[in-house]
Amino acid sequence: MTDYDVIIAGAGTGGSIAAQAIAKRGHAVLLIDKKERSEIGHKTCGDALGAHHIKEMQDLIGLPAMPPGIIEHEVNEIDLVAPDRVQRMPMVGPTIKGYSFNRLKLGQWLVSLAENAGVEVLASTRVKKLKLEGGKVSGVTIEGEGSGAEKQLRAKVVIDATGAAGMLRRQLPENSVIEREVAKEDMMVAWRDIYETPDYDFEHPEVLEIFYNQLQTLGGYTWVFPQGRHRVNVGVGLMTLEGHRVPQDVFNTFVRSSWDFMKTKLNAIDSGGGIAPVRRAMDTLVDDHFMLVGDSGCQVNPVHGGGIGSSMLGGAHAGITASEALERNDTSIEALWPYNSRYMNSYGTKQASLDIFRWFLVRVTNDDIDFAFRKGIIKATDLLGVSMMGKMGMGKGEKLKRLASGAGRISLIRRLAKVAKMMDTVKQIYSEYPDSPKGLVPWKARLAPVFDAAKNV
Repeated sequence: MTDYDVIIAGAGTGGSIAAQAIAKRGHAVLLIDKKERSEIGHKTCGDALGAHHIKEMQDLIGLPAMPPGIIEHEVNEIDLVAPDRVQRMPMVGPTIKGYSFNRLKLGQWLVSLAENAGVEVLASTRVKKLKLEGGKVSGVTIEGEGSGAEKQLRAKVVIDATGAAGMLRRQLPENSVIEREVAKEDMMVAWRDIYETPDYDFEHPEVLEIFYNQLQTLGGYTWVFPQGRHRVNVGVGLMTLEGHRVPQDVFNTFVRSSWDFMKTKLNAIDSGGGIAPVRRAMDTLVDDHFMLVGDSGCQVNPVHGGGIGSSMLGGAHAGITASEALERNDTSIEALWPYNSRYMNSYGTKQASLDIFRWFLVRVTNDDIDFAFRKGIIKATDLLGVSMMGKMGMGKGEKLKRLASGAGRISLIRRLAKVAKMMDTVKQIYSEYPDSPKGLVPWKARLAPVFDAAKNV
């Protein structure tokens, strides 16, 4: 006897979207979160989202229009800024358009939509253990905040949407096909503050800025995202490579002294740190009666660390697939496998390609970046292609043009061309993603050497 059709641990964007999608098809869903109900959605974040992600949710699960008050400003340009702070690469176009929003209000809205669809929400509750029967997932053990009393709940499907910690994923049996741990080198740590700036006027609040500096934010960047003319979301993110710095220290020593608005009167609204996986999605997001959504499944853009849109996409595909499996009364790994194919086709393939590009970015110097921006060796069209499609246009003719303009950095151009080829190789491997669990091991064997090589380009 089961208590619910589906139990979802974590009421973030991915978990809430999955809950809504499943409940709308008439299934009994329990959505659990350790935060108080009024705090669900409060999270360290850049608070920006591409408009195309909302359109995807409307098409996939009928997500209604975002109500007034959540969107704080519309965005139509992202400027990438070289370490010298002189070279600037504007990225514009339909795919860049999006919103700067209130993260808490977005989270509250998504949970309310789930409740309206019939989801039972259990806040201030921790999911303590993954319940197993015969080596397969059968439910969870929960504990209410401060109660000290544990309770066991059974479900046909358990979805881990607990974030970067992946606390349920890490409790899977050793023989699970899902990777239980994420390597330290595949994580990013961040620190972010939100301020009102009464004495500082952001002239172009519709433009988000990303600043590169390998000495300060290795493998990451500083972001300055205005939320109006007198409000800003500013933060730093860096990869957790050996010897990495503490992001709050970088923020206090580097950001506070290097941006003019930080030297004016600041009214702090929010402050906090966070962590996110920045690698390709887990090679499989499902096992028997079990699914991963959001950060727990590594559904995050490996280059810029954004995960709201992709976790919503993962939640929608997981919700649709779980509903279909429940309607067939079969929630085995084979029945849940279409979730893998759907996610890889819609975002996972691009993510894997971006993971290759991430390792290239880690191994370039500030001088390399300044030179590449100044000489046009890396162009806005490259980064738009990488960001939206996981592809960089570096055909023979284009390579020759860049070799001609890049005298003095020939090795950099050759490395870039090699990376572009690797990205294409990964996309080809992902286009042949296995249609059943039986093909997973040989598929992973094809993938592994490409990623091993990418770390040394």
